[in-house]
Amino acid sequence: MSAEILNLFGSERTEPEGPHLSGQAVCMACKHEWVAGAPVGTVHLECPACKRTWGQFKNPVEPSVAWSCQCGEQLFWITPNGCQCRACGSIQEGMF
Repeated sequence: MSAEILNLFGSERTEPEGPHLSGQAVCMACKHEWVAGAPVGTVHLECPACKRTWGQFKNPVEPSVAWSCQCGEQLFWITPNGCQCRACGSIQEGMF
């Protein structure tokens, strides 16, 4: 299987500026799946099949180092009282 490689940065530039993400993507319009690369902060991806900007990364972005609650949860609600664990409800201490 061969793949076409596109230079997204024009003929004069060979490296992207700033941090980028790459990973599995899916088009919410035509359901085409591909591996995408985009600058950090990009919300919608252009589908290479249907050309609509309905594409999105399939997986969440995860940091290499992250805080975990004592219950093991890594997702938190940010509230006026502090960061609250989504699973057990405890307010975290020492995060900031």
